[in-house]
Amino acid sequence: MKNLWIVLKFEILNFYKNKSFIIASVIICGLLIIGMSIPTIQSTFFSSSDDSTGEETGSDQTYGFINNAEDNVDSETLEMSFMGGELQEFGDREALDNAVANGDVAAGFVVTSPTEYQHVIQNNEMTGSTHFMFEEAFRETYRRTGFESLGIEYETVEGLVHAPIQRDTVVLGTDSAANYLYTYILVFGLYFIIIVYGQLVATSVASEKSNRAMEVLVTSTKTEHLIFGKVFGGAIAGASQMALIIATAMLAYRANSSAWDGQLDFVFDIPLSVLGSFAVFGILGYLFFLFLFGALGALVSRTEDVSTSVTPITIIFVAVFAISVMGMQNTEGMLLKVASFIPFSSFMAMFVRVSMGSVSNMEVAISLGILLATTLFTGWLASKIYRMGTLMYGNPVKVRTVLKMLFNSNDV
Repeated sequence: MKNLWIVLKFEILNFYKNKSFIIASVIICGLLIIGMSIPTIQSTFFSSSDDSTGEETGSDQTYGFINNAEDNVDSETLEMSFMGGELQEFGDREALDNAVANGDVAAGFVVTSPTEYQHVIQNNEMTGSTHFMFEEAFRETYRRTGFESLGIEYETVEGLVHAPIQRDTVVLGTDSAANYLYTYILVFGLYFIIIVYGQLVATSVASEKSNRAMEVLVTSTKTEHLIFGKVFGGAIAGASQMALIIATAMLAYRANSSAWDGQLDFVFDIPLSVLGSFAVFGILGYLFFLFLFGALGALVSRTEDVSTSVTPITIIFVAVFAISVMGMQNTEGMLLKVASFIPFSSFMAMFVRVSMGSVSNMEVAISLGILLATTLFTGWLASKIYRMGTLMYGNPVKVRTVLKMLFNSNDV
């Protein structure tokens, strides 16, 4: 146990002293602080200046129109019905085109009949939506004129056609829509640290093997202490970095909560049951993949070969992430349910089901038991592969070859 502690302490300090670890943590936390402070900065330095200069934004913009169907379209009714800003009438087409070209009006409209018009703009943007506001006013003008010709009050008809409908949603199970954002953030965070720290653990093993230091380590201490120390060291470093990022985001948001007006409260007010399931499944899945990355790193003799060696497990992990994210759209889908019991994917899939779906305690217990047993077995197997792989040099060794040698030996 003393040797395990020595290896663990050494690996943790290596991570914490790593410049990449420090710089990445500082940059991410700094960006979170800046991002959470944007509403406060805007309200402090820009709100008053915008009001005093009288800049036109959004619904304060001016639009122009020409009414070439005056006998059938009432200009005053059209102007009154337009809710997207000020609608200004022009006398001729040339004046309207010049106003649009010079930016005096945001867009122009030429009415040719009660149901037809031309949309005049300077540039046709992909996200342009100015015509939608005019069409709504144009449609209402047409309705008013038609009902008035029939002697019917338009306000009476409008109350029937556009009757206000109120909805009160009663959630008997889990509110998946409300939980979607923070579930995605946690899943993506777990994906990020496993990819990053898995590569780091594999590279660390390969680099020690390349300078022959592993020969001394393997013969002087148990391989279980070495692989478990490396994996636990990477796990603690990754978990502490993620905890630092989450804590920074929460503190920065709390400090600027008044400026945000509570808009992100649902992201940071995560239920304890969800956090608990994320912690348990996330830690086990994290250790499970780090053991795999560490074992694969021992099968190569050069750090340049690490990426090739870990590619298969990386592809599997990316597929697991894709299944979990897609499963967030339908937590009752068969694919997600099956994935929640497979060790390679259960740590993500079951968390998604707990957070956004309906799952029984029995299912959670079975999935957790399978994942725990598989993680322990993977750790034991990784230590055996680690011992055998680190004593092999030359070309990268295939996993199948090592397993065959391992089960033919007396170490199993």
